[in-house]
Amino acid sequence: MTRRIARASLVGTMLGLASMACGQSAPPMGANLEGVWKIAAPTTVLKPIAGAVPFTAEGRKAYEANKTLRVQRKFDDYDITLSRCSNPGVPRLALTPMRFKIWNRQGVVTFDYEWNRALRQINVGVPPQPDLMGQGLVPTMTGKSKGHWEGDTLVSVMQGGSDRTLIDDLVPHGYDLKVTERYRLVDANTLEDRITVEDPAFFTQPWTSVVTYKRQPDAIFAEDVCLDRIAAKQPAFSK
Repeated sequence: MTRRIARASLVGTMLGLASMACGQSAPPMGANLEGVWKIAAPTTVLKPIAGAVPFTAEGRKAYEANKTLRVQRKFDDYDITLSRCSNPGVPRLALTPMRFKIWNRQGVVTFDYEWNRALRQINVGVPPQPDLMGQGLVPTMTGKSKGHWEGDTLVSVMQGGSDRTLIDDLVPHGYDLKVTERYRLVDANTLEDRITVEDPAFFTQPWTSVVTYKRQPDAIFAEDVCLDRIAAKQPAFSK
């Protein structure tokens, strides 16, 4: 028994040293965010903690245009998530009404969404890789997220997101969008995501919203094909 314990301790130490050598960052004790989660209070709107969204004149104009297009049901002109099942992007993915799963492997925190089986990854302490294809010049729906741990809180900063996504179901943004998220466990079964949005072209100042999730039973997600719902004249987001 003593040898077994010593061997386990040695293996753990070796793995820890290997992780440090690779520049990986492990979560602190008591900060394991892994599991299956679902939004506690389903909503399509990302509401600021205080006041209203602080639009610039340009941001307000784009927001009002989106409202008009929604009334006209011209979704393809402002929300390709609803019309083409495009990835909602960050931070809108935080509002998905379906479940999502978090796991942390080798310095990468992965969010596996039940909706359309979308994926998002946050690099935590992973050294940057050379961009041989120039992909960093092309905005993507989820951008690039770099993370680090501050105590028991996972801090993620996303930049480089496409301007074809929305903050929620109406609020627009530009190429300079920066989204800082702070994930922490409120208790064993409650996860909080404190989201701060910055984009000087669309907002006069950074603004913050909070979304909470409840832990769900562990499960294997079935295949979800959003385009099948669109073809059947159903909403892109199922409940």
